[in-house]
Amino acid sequence: MTNEELTQTQQKLNHFAAKQWDKTLAYLQGAFSLSRSDCEDVFQEAFIVLYNNITEGKLTLTSALSTYFIGICRNKAHEKLRENGKEVNIIDEFPDTTKDEFEDERIDKLLALEDDTSQIEARKEAIVREIVSNLPSPCDKILWGFYRDGFSMKTLAKMYNYSSAGSVKVTRHRCAQKFKARFMELSKRLFD
Repeated sequence: MTNEELTQTQQKLNHFAAKQWDKTLAYLQGAFSLSRSDCEDVFQEAFIVLYNNITEGKLTLTSALSTYFIGICRNKAHEKLRENGKEVNIIDEFPDTTKDEFEDERIDKLLALEDDTSQIEARKEAIVREIVSNLPSPCDKILWGFYRDGFSMKTLAKMYNYSSAGSVKVTRHRCAQKFKARFMELSKRLFD
């Protein structure tokens, strides 16, 4: 690669990383219960692997780049858990995501057709706000507190009088499932 091509690749990767951070953080915390610090480590290590694969010409995509990157993150999360001496539940970590990957790719292609990314971001944010605000209590409070405000499970338990952080985690998981179902329902109506 020439210096100019390398610079362009780095700029594209930086933009890609900025777009992937929130999604990857939510995935790593939800699927692996990693701390934010561990998630940052996994993200950085995965990004280095992605960068090296691209610059060395080893990248061969059979799916969307975001799906490929999440796969690297999943592998790095497994490594992190093994380093910390924690068991990895392989069955739970590899759900059938073919449909989600297909829909992610379809959405990525549709969004790529748009010129104004700020307008797209505003639409996505409005949809998320609408879905969360229409979820039953305490889902709206728990999801905003955890994902938007970054509160820990322990803090949320204290704030909303739960008996433990584990209770909040179970509630957050159920609320996230409700959010996902509603999001998928809206997505199908928008893109079909």
